[in-house]
Amino acid sequence: MRTYSRRALSGLSKMFLSRLTRQLTPEVRVTNYYFFQAMSVGVVNAFAGIWFASEGITPGQIGGITSIPLFLLLFIGVSVGRIADRAEDWRSVIVVGAVISGVLPVGLFLVQGYVGILIVWTLCVVSQMALLPVVEAASIRLGQRTGFDFSRLYAWKTIGYMVTIFVAGLVISAFGISAFVPMFVGLSLLRAAMAFGLPRFRDARHDLANSVASGRLHDILRPWFLFPLFGWALVHSTHFVLNGFLGLLWHEQGIAESTIGLLIVMGSVAEIAMFVGFKRFAHRLSPRTLILASCLVAIVRWTAFAFSPSVPVLFGLQLLQALTYALGFLACTHFIADVTDESIAAQAQSFFGILQSGVAILALVSFGWLAGQFGAYAFLASASLAALGALLVVISMTLKK
Repeated sequence: MRTYSRRALSGLSKMFLSRLTRQLTPEVRVTNYYFFQAMSVGVVNAFAGIWFASEGITPGQIGGITSIPLFLLLFIGVSVGRIADRAEDWRSVIVVGAVISGVLPVGLFLVQGYVGILIVWTLCVVSQMALLPVVEAASIRLGQRTGFDFSRLYAWKTIGYMVTIFVAGLVISAFGISAFVPMFVGLSLLRAAMAFGLPRFRDARHDLANSVASGRLHDILRPWFLFPLFGWALVHSTHFVLNGFLGLLWHEQGIAESTIGLLIVMGSVAEIAMFVGFKRFAHRLSPRTLILASCLVAIVRWTAFAFSPSVPVLFGLQLLQALTYALGFLACTHFIADVTDESIAAQAQSFFGILQSGVAILALVSFGWLAGQFGAYAFLASASLAALGALLVVISMTLKK
């Protein structure tokens, strides 16, 4: 009788899970993954530096911990994309990578000191970031086939990011910075669990036949393709600078911490608005035109930051985050998807990620020195990078494929 009851209960559970899975559309399942994926990123960006310092790691060593993973991604990013493109479906690579990147943070419970933390942290960050271009390439292709809006995934990602920072702040206020590692580990494992709910991204009857690696990445690495991506990578690097230094510079200008927090939230809200509304107007303008617009607005934004404007003006400038980051990023991903086929989709997105990481490393190092020498006027260098990016996009528009 007990055996029969167990079998019946097991059968009902499987039936329920199967029914639930069928009811969740591919869009909902991918959205869930994006939402939970952003949680671990949020707790890291907000509190990892504080935890490093609590472990006795110096500011110079923290710089190494944050930059070395970006440096390693320069060498392995495209290789991960190539493996994903050659798989039967991108999902299998995403799930395996998510499990690996979910389990690795457990090692933070076992290490102490700079070297140990550096090794484990680098493995955690590289394994997680190397997957992002694959997820983006797969999601864009799925969206093109089924009709859902890829840009809305990033709206939910930003919401997950903001919610996590708020909740994690409350937890750390109550229990101290020692709560950081358990939260990071738990959220990483949760991200891995969500990967199992991802749908199949390729159509088994059609896309698999077209996914045989007939194309090669270097066939499209021409100036008309490279210049817009490199141009916006310059703008993207200035947002790395924004995350690393702007709060400190605002604090030195006498702006209260609570106001700084509101300014940062304002930028995130602007991003969400762009992610939600992107599809409504994106089809009216070419991706390169949108990339150019992002670069031009960045010139204005960073130039204004350099002259330490008043708080009301800063709130207005933070709204431009929708154009300098969200618009430029979405335009680049759609540009890549429009000019590549499925045989190199993940590789092309990974290459774009490499461009962003490489330029960001240089920007972080140089801006740190400039900020020490010139304070907020260092943002004039950011404006110059955006101007160079705009020039590269204009040149690309004059070139033929």
